[in-house]
Amino acid sequence: MSKIKIDHHKFARFVRIFDRVTGTIEPSTRRVYFYANSGNLMAYGTDGCLSVDLTLGDIASFDGFYAVLLDDLKLLLREKSEDVMMEFGSTFQISKGTEIISILHPFVQNPRKKDEVETDQIVDTMQLKRTLDIGSIISREGQMIFVGSRDGRFFSACEDYGHTGLAFMNFHGANFAIEIPYESVRHLVKTLDSIREDKIWFGYSKTIEMKFSDGTLNICSNSLEDTGRIEEIMNFDGVDFEIPVKALKEGATLSSRFQRRNGGRGYLDLSETMKFVVLSQVSAYEYTYPIQWGEAVRIPIAPRKFQQFFSRINEKYVKVGLTDRYLIFKGMQSILIVRIGQ
Repeated sequence: MSKIKIDHHKFARFVRIFDRVTGTIEPSTRRVYFYANSGNLMAYGTDGCLSVDLTLGDIASFDGFYAVLLDDLKLLLREKSEDVMMEFGSTFQISKGTEIISILHPFVQNPRKKDEVETDQIVDTMQLKRTLDIGSIISREGQMIFVGSRDGRFFSACEDYGHTGLAFMNFHGANFAIEIPYESVRHLVKTLDSIREDKIWFGYSKTIEMKFSDGTLNICSNSLEDTGRIEEIMNFDGVDFEIPVKALKEGATLSSRFQRRNGGRGYLDLSETMKFVVLSQVSAYEYTYPIQWGEAVRIPIAPRKFQQFFSRINEKYVKVGLTDRYLIFKGMQSILIVRIGQ
């Protein structure tokens, strides 16, 4: 029988990371798989696309994979100051303080499906999280997020209801372009926050792999052939005026709140004022902020998309430009565009 004792702080971090990786999918599939590798106890988990391998400590080697429900492990977090003991044999036993969980039939086939990727770039973890967060937030379940690298910049982008959100950061790796399920990108954003490390190793070869001090993250992907529109958006430099992000946040939040309560359609009016407008069957809402612009235009928008996007922007101002097809809000490392006439 192989045994290991795990410090309660390390155990809590391990459970937190796996909770973020597996997300809120069906509880019966939120499993942790334990295996031994080169004298280390390893834990593996996945949401079906994003996966994590985490080193938990030294252990005598054993064969096969043991499985336990993540939600069962979360029960042990109630004992705050006790270490965790795990025993691997014909059964699998986890104990902490006064509690013991025994898995009578713990053996499963190897669940791990991942390729080894050379992680040759060091990136700032919070910058990566911010880029993935902003570049995916206006999307929704069932959609794909576009991720890649072009000309020294790593980008994340998504589209929904005529709105396109894009974020980017400096990146020195080779060019690539892929698409990743929305759900797994959101799980990755939360996982990067839970790791709590300043830097992470990053690499791509068919899949993205990220290595940190005691683990590895891997995320599946499909290749993306055409990135011309994304590059066009990143390189846009036409500016009509600037506007404070604070005004965009406030107008989007208040108009989105009104729309959720009353229904109706949202618009953005631009003239000598910027005006968020929501028109329902029985009432109307306006939020007005003065600007200096000599034209006048009304564009259908989804206030909720604006609120989601601009609530994550830390800059004071964004530049605003209007083309024959798009209204564009461009910050230093993020862009929101709205298709005109949607």
